[in-house]
Amino acid sequence: MSSSPSSQTTGSWRFLNTSFGNAFFNMAVDERLVRSVESGEFPATVRVYGWDPPAVSFGYAQRIGKEVDLARADERGIEIVRRLTGGRAVLHWNELTYSVICPDDHPSVGGNISDVYKAISTCLVTGLQSIGVEAQLEPGRSPVPSPRGKDVTSPCFSSTSQYEITLSGRKLVGSAQRRMGRIVLQHGSILMGPEHKQVVDLIPEGRARLQTAYREQLDAHTNSLSESGHTLSFDQVALGIRQGFVDSLGVDIVDSPLTVEESAGVDRLIEEKYATPEWNHLDQSATLSQRRIV
Repeated sequence: MSSSPSSQTTGSWRFLNTSFGNAFFNMAVDERLVRSVESGEFPATVRVYGWDPPAVSFGYAQRIGKEVDLARADERGIEIVRRLTGGRAVLHWNELTYSVICPDDHPSVGGNISDVYKAISTCLVTGLQSIGVEAQLEPGRSPVPSPRGKDVTSPCFSSTSQYEITLSGRKLVGSAQRRMGRIVLQHGSILMGPEHKQVVDLIPEGRARLQTAYREQLDAHTNSLSESGHTLSFDQVALGIRQGFVDSLGVDIVDSPLTVEESAGVDRLIEEKYATPEWNHLDQSATLSQRRIV
């Protein structure tokens, strides 16, 4: 019989580097890993991945058609996917994305939303500093006022909130968190280049002033590794993040790729959910607790 998440040993974590995948694969893997931790099949898990082709991910409750010109995104080869987590739109392009899946009462990182953000962000900062990136943990900051109209939300990286990560005073990492039963899923983007700013070009026509305001916000409040003079590869950053969890939490990290069963579950989630217009293009009014995790 599988153990409950809270009864797992806290001394060992799972680590996966799934490298580059499309938007539907990336989101399906995160959801399937929730099931693996929830069932006790695997301990708390850290995953890193990239996006190929580039994609815009949306927060669970956002209205996609009001945020992005879908035809323009398609012309540029940019995929569209809805996340399990909340938050604002993110253009994933030249970044390393991390995800952490753990029980909500995990002794190393569990607690309320703020506690988990702080614990995970501390690991990320430690990892980035281990590879020479002078990242800092943001203790708290009032959100940047949004110039948006009421029907459009500002991009994720246009403001910095508590326990997020900055480089030279500007936001380097944007994260989102969701709780599904007793399991926490937090994932976020570590910017390796400035390409995320092109999300502004996808705003629907007729909002030129809004585009200008968002572009100014992103230029003023975001930073990336390449813009700061760091010439680090994806795998170098991945190893740094891995080491950050080892050093911050004092845990062992076990490299463990997706199992055959997990891969089959990912394929089902892609076919039945993440690659479907029903999930990506319609308003999501049901709560996550009403949705089955494969």
